Amino acid sequence: MLKDLLSVIKDSDYISKSNISERLNISEELVEEGFEQLIRMGYIKEDVRGVKCDIGCGGCPYAKSCDKVPIKTIKITEKGERLLAK
Repeated sequence: MLKDLLSVIKDSDYISKSNISERLNISEELVEEGFEQLIRMGYIKEDVRGVKCDIGCGGCPYAKSCDKVPIKTIKITEKGERLLAK
């Protein structure tokens, strides 16, 4: 299930726990638990952007929300990419 979750994250332009739960036919709670396990195992990394963002706004899809609401992003690590390549 974790590899399937990782694959859906990779293929998604926008990561939504409700969309992922529908795609994998599992509960949102199970998706959240999967995220926690993938983070703990080093397959994904979570980043919270907000007031102190170090990337430019030009290409950021969250520019309109910047400095208003903290935004969580998920990035697949090199370890996660290697797992998906198997």
